Amino acid sequence: MIHNTVLALALGAMAVIGCAGAPLAHAQPSGQHAMSQHSSESAVEPFTLTLGMSGYSPVSYIEHNRAEPGSPRYTAEYDGVTYFFTSDAQRRMFERSPSRFLPAYGGYCAFGCSVDSKFIPDPTSFEVINGRTHLFLKNAEVDAKKLWDDADPARVRAEADEFWASQSKSRAYINGRNVPASGIGLDGYSPVSYFTAGGPEKGDPAFAVEHNGVTYHLTSAAQVEMFKGNPAKYEPQCGGWCAFGMTVQDKFPVDPTKYRVIDDRLYLFLNNDQVNAYDLWGQGEQHELLGKAHTHWKKVSGQ
Repeated sequence: MIHNTVLALALGAMAVIGCAGAPLAHAQPSGQHAMSQHSSESAVEPFTLTLGMSGYSPVSYIEHNRAEPGSPRYTAEYDGVTYFFTSDAQRRMFERSPSRFLPAYGGYCAFGCSVDSKFIPDPTSFEVINGRTHLFLKNAEVDAKKLWDDADPARVRAEADEFWASQSKSRAYINGRNVPASGIGLDGYSPVSYFTAGGPEKGDPAFAVEHNGVTYHLTSAAQVEMFKGNPAKYEPQCGGWCAFGMTVQDKFPVDPTKYRVIDDRLYLFLNNDQVNAYDLWGQGEQHELLGKAHTHWKKVSGQ
């Protein structure tokens, strides 16, 4: 823990507009102010945009290890938050797998969460840890990234995880499972399709089922019946976390298009510029890896 005086400085230095993952930006149609002066009937109400990561592209952190401002020309909305990107290719990449690019701890300062506080970070102060963007407060008084790096890594991450899991608005880590605040597992891909279609297919919210606190989108009523008939078969193993991450006793996010079906069960893997966990798994002895993964998942889930 850092000293209370440092915390006070950090809190006092923040000009809070909203969560760094969702600061508020206001926009008005052009000419609206002039119209409202002449006719209240024709005036258009201003709208509020919840802008993620202060307009920086969430894809650039993961793909290029850089903080790059996005453009309003390339936008995507996820869980009520709008994100900007540097290109249409980045936007499409995000839409295929949003959870891969969303920042840890809802976009709040990672170190702040470790001391039970929601600090507003500087989006240019970041670190990609186990394939996930971690943002940090940085100002004249406090460099939270340095405080994070100087702390015991296992302890500081555990404290941040515990705080974030306790936040009522977050469904992350529900029952230990990998599920975002939206509650939708597998980025909306159908868990049944991995078995019936030979790969992931985007599900439809009209065919939604819930199991172990996670909502899954399936592609048809027939898939709904298949899932309900044997949910243990279709839900991802290790709570939807990266199976290889479990073997090293960690919770890695996943790319739902990187998977293996082993013994008629679904295993998912982290995949980014830093780590290709799918390949790492393939280089090991599968029986041994499965034992390690399931042993750690029992600890994580409390089963």
